[in-house]
Amino acid sequence: MARSKSKHIRLIMRRRKQWKQRTKRRKEAAKNAPPGKPAAKPKPAARKPAAPPPAPPPPAAAPPTETPQA
Repeated sequence: MARSKSKHIRLIMRRRKQWKQRTKRRKEAAKNAPPGKPAAKPKPAARKPAAPPPAPPPPAAAPPTETPQA
């Protein structure tokens, strides 16, 4: 279902506000960093660890060997 125009605009404005706050913090951190030392980059948000790979299937039973006909 489509998003209403007002919700869409609110979402865009919220993202813009977050972006401005992030850039403002970065600039402030860079300005207050000691000279000659690069500003510490903020750590990215922690990601959830990837799901473990599925367990391998159990080994298949060996095919029956032919018995000699007597």
